[in-house]
Amino acid sequence: MAFHFHFDDSDGQTDTPMAWETETTRKPFSELSLDRMLETLPSKISHSPLTVPLSNGSTLAIPRRDLFDARFQLISQGTGEVESAESVELMSALQFLDNPSDLVPLVYEGGLKTWECSLDLAAYLNGIDYGAKSTKTRILELGCGTTIPTLCILHDIFSSPPIEEREIDVHLQDYNASVLQLITVPNIILTWYHSSAAETSRSNELEDHVESTLNITLQLLDDFKKSLEAYRIHIRLFSGSWENFDLGITGGNYDLVLTSETIYRLDSLPSLVHLMRRACLSDDHSGQYLCLVAAKAVYFGVGGGVAEFTQCVEATNQEARVETVLEKKSGLNRKVMSVRWL
Repeated sequence: MAFHFHFDDSDGQTDTPMAWETETTRKPFSELSLDRMLETLPSKISHSPLTVPLSNGSTLAIPRRDLFDARFQLISQGTGEVESAESVELMSALQFLDNPSDLVPLVYEGGLKTWECSLDLAAYLNGIDYGAKSTKTRILELGCGTTIPTLCILHDIFSSPPIEEREIDVHLQDYNASVLQLITVPNIILTWYHSSAAETSRSNELEDHVESTLNITLQLLDDFKKSLEAYRIHIRLFSGSWENFDLGITGGNYDLVLTSETIYRLDSLPSLVHLMRRACLSDDHSGQYLCLVAAKAVYFGVGGGVAEFTQCVEATNQEARVETVLEKKSGLNRKVMSVRWL
């Protein structure tokens, strides 16, 4: 059965829970080609601004692909006569585009929706100037979905001139490959396009360009890839379950590990915590890292929450610590937590 949190739906979808059949086999770990995903983009992407409240009282507008646009892409493109694993997953995403809040364990984990704790995490990262200060860093966002925290980091990087000493590895993981293709990658392009890094590309737009629509041309995609090279940003995409995540393939531990709204299910906490610990710690447990988890204090009807997450972290190491670095007490209590394995 599907889990449905009954939270305010910022994506403009109905708040009607639906039931789907649950699978029992976890998706295998897989790396997805960014170039391949760029090639499969539609000719136009419709988008709307998402307002991120920042810790200094100001706001940041992040462009985000409209879900109805992703749905239209799937319907108009279809899957062809040959049903590959990729086409089957893409078409199965149709049922969740109408109800992005419905979570089906081992089938769909909510990546199409922007969950409010991801905005809290983005605000915290902005408050510590992580993007602006980043030079050589490896970033991993687990359960990225619409990837708002990473988009805010990229926005800060793209808002300043490229520097030669910078080397940024951005690794994004979501359970569903379809989420990465339909939402994550388009959102990254939109963030780049609306930054100063794409000023030349914007000046080349046709006069009849609609502000809420981005025309995807070969020239635009070439400009995007050249910007990634100039800013020395290396993006890799991974799908599948946390327990199958292969750090040997991704290059080892990270400087920054992010995740938001992923601790709602008790049975998935051990694999998430285990992966975070391995992603943060080098073999000799040395090095600096920042591990941030944004979540609601309690996920009613599901079983997970901050208390259960903290217990799971502390069970891995008696000296492990979970510290609240940002807390929102209006409405449902929300926290951004820093995790350390000492």
